[in-house]
Amino acid sequence: MTVGTIPHPVAHDALVCVDAPGMAISGHDGQLRGDGVQGMYHDGRRTLSRNVLTIGGIEPEPLSGHVVAAGTVRYLAMRRFAADTTPDPALVVERTRFADGRERIVVRNTGRRPLYFPVELALGADLVPLDALRAGRRPVELPARVAAAGLGWTAPDGMSVRAAAEPAPDTALAAGATLRWEVGLEPARSWAVELRVFAEPAPGRAGPRAVFGQPPWTEPRVRCDDVRVAAWVDQGLRDLRALLVVPDPELSTTVLPVVGAPWQLAPAGRDALWTARMLLPLGTRFASGVLRLLAARQGVRSLPRLGEDHGRIPHTLGRPGEGVRYDCAGSTALFVTLFAEACHWGLPAAETTTLLPALVRALGHLSRTFGERSGDLVRLGPDGPAPCELQAQTYQAARHGADLLDAHDLPGGGALRERAEQLGAAFRRAFRAEDAAGEYYAAALDPGGRPIPVASSAMAHLPASGILDDTGNRAVAHRLTAPDLDCGWGLRGSSARTPGYHPLAARGGVVRTHDTCVAVAGLAGAGHLDAAQQLFAGLLDAAPWFQYRMPEMHAGEQRAEGHAPVAHPLACRPLARAAGAILPVLVAFAGIRPDVPTGRVTVRPGGPLDLGELELRDLRIGGEPFTVRVNRAGQAIVEAAAEGLELAI
Repeated sequence: MTVGTIPHPVAHDALVCVDAPGMAISGHDGQLRGDGVQGMYHDGRRTLSRNVLTIGGIEPEPLSGHVVAAGTVRYLAMRRFAADTTPDPALVVERTRFADGRERIVVRNTGRRPLYFPVELALGADLVPLDALRAGRRPVELPARVAAAGLGWTAPDGMSVRAAAEPAPDTALAAGATLRWEVGLEPARSWAVELRVFAEPAPGRAGPRAVFGQPPWTEPRVRCDDVRVAAWVDQGLRDLRALLVVPDPELSTTVLPVVGAPWQLAPAGRDALWTARMLLPLGTRFASGVLRLLAARQGVRSLPRLGEDHGRIPHTLGRPGEGVRYDCAGSTALFVTLFAEACHWGLPAAETTTLLPALVRALGHLSRTFGERSGDLVRLGPDGPAPCELQAQTYQAARHGADLLDAHDLPGGGALRERAEQLGAAFRRAFRAEDAAGEYYAAALDPGGRPIPVASSAMAHLPASGILDDTGNRAVAHRLTAPDLDCGWGLRGSSARTPGYHPLAARGGVVRTHDTCVAVAGLAGAGHLDAAQQLFAGLLDAAPWFQYRMPEMHAGEQRAEGHAPVAHPLACRPLARAAGAILPVLVAFAGIRPDVPTGRVTVRPGGPLDLGELELRDLRIGGEPFTVRVNRAGQAIVEAAAEGLELAI
C-alpha cells in the first residue's frame, strides 16, 4: 500500500437507511461527523457530510439507535445538567432521520423545572461522489453560504445543496456552518425542528428518480411454523421496495433496483435480471419492465473496449452522455432465461410479442459465444478462462431460447438446442474433478483448458440449469453440503481446503446469500431436499443476527457454539439479490412449477419440510392469485388458483 493512502472505508457496523436514490449512513449516536462514509446521500453524492447536534454546547449522550424501516432510522439520547437534583435526564432527545433527506429532532423536558438552552446544528457538505470515498479520498468541506431558513453549498461542477430548517433558525452562521435556536421549555413540554436537505444536480445531469406508489409486484402473505421465514420475506420486500429507482426518464413506468447500499447505489443489468427472476412468483410486471429497459439498451455494434456486441445485454446502464458498459459475462444468458421463466409464470402474450425481436438478437449474441467448433466451451474472451457458472447459465439459456423459438414458429431452435447439448457434454467431460472429499465440478478451466482444482459455490448454479444428469446432481448435492463448503451459516465461495483460504476473502472465502439460495432452490428442484434444507438452515439461523436484512456476504467462518455470523466489512446491506433470494427457495420447497402457455401448473413438494407447515398466499400465476399450503406431512394443498388452470399434484 502506498504511504498516505486510506483503505476502503467500512460500514458494516453503521446504521444504513435507504430510499433510492437517497441514503443516510451514521453511527449509533446519530451524529454525522464526516468520518469514512457517514453522511446523507442523493444519487451517489454526499449531500451532507456533517450534522452534529449540541444542546447547551454539549452533545447529548446516546441511548439507542436502530433502523425502524428501510428508509428510516431513529436515535434516542439524553442531556443531563450539573444542577439536576435527580439521576433522571432533564432532556430526552429523539432524532428520526429519513433517507430522502429529512430529519426531525424532538427535545422533551422530562424534568420538574423550566429549562433554557441553545440548540445548535453544525453542518457541513462536500458533495463528493461515493466512489471517491470508497477509493479512500478524504475531501475538504465546501464553504457554506446563508440560504433561506438555513445554509447552502455548491460544488465546482455546479451541483448544489441546501439545508433548510422549520422553524427557521434564530441564527445562521456561514463561517461556522451552524444553525442556532434559543429554546425555553416548561416541564412536560417539547420543542421540535425539521431539517430538509434539497439537492440540485449539476447542469446537464439527470440522475435516477425515486419511485412513488406501490411496487410492481404483489404483496404475498407467508405463514410458516418457523416464524423466521415470514420475517425474512417481509424485511426483504421492504428493502427491495426501498432500492427501486426510475433509471430512464424516457421509460418512466419502468423501475429497476439499484444493486445495494451503501456501495452500489446504481442499477446494473445482471443484478436487475436476477432480482426480477426471484420476484416472478409475485407477478410478471416487474420482469416485463426489466426486460423492456434492457432490450432498449441492447448492443447494436461491435465495440470491444466496452464489450459491446450486437444483441448483448448491458451490465451498467450509465447516465445520459456517460455510455453503457457491456462487460458482464452472463447477462445476455440471464436475459433469455428471465424471458422464458416469465412466460412460464404468465407474461401476457402482447408483451411477449413485443419482446421477441430483442430475444432473437440476444440469442444471436449467445450463439456467437459458443465458439467456432462443436463442443467449444464458453470463455471470457478468446483466450480467457471458462467459468463453471457461465457454462451452466449459457446452457440453460440456450435450451430456453430453443423452446421459445419453436413456440413462436421462429427458425433456429433445433440448431441452438443441439449446440446446448454439445456444450453440456463438453462441460461434463472437462469440468469433472475429484479430491479427498469426493467428486466435484471445477470452478473454471484455465486458458489452456485445464480444470482449476477448486471446489466452489459456482456449483450452486448447476442443478437448476439442467446441465447435469441425476448422477452429477447427486455428486453436487454431496459436495455442497460437505463441511469444507458448508460452514454452518451457508455456502462458502470456495472450499476451506483451498491453499490460502481465508473466511473474509471476498473472492472465495465468504458466504454469499444469493449463491446459497440459488443452490438451495436448485437442489430442491432436482430432488435433493435434504441437502437443500441443510444449506438453508444455516442461512436461516444467520438471518436474525442480521435483523433479517441479509448482507451481500458474510464471513465463511466455521460455525461454533456461542459464536455469531460476521458481516463482511465491505458488504452491501441491503443488497437486492440477497433481499429477494428467499422467494425462489420457498417456491422450490413447495414444488411449484408453472407453465401458463400450456395451462398447467405442477405442485409437488419433495417431502416434509424441516420448517414445518408452509403457506404461500397471494402468489401470482397467469396474473391470478395462487395460494398453496404444504402441510407437515409434505403434502401440497392448493387453496386458490386461476379458473381453468390444470393442477398436477
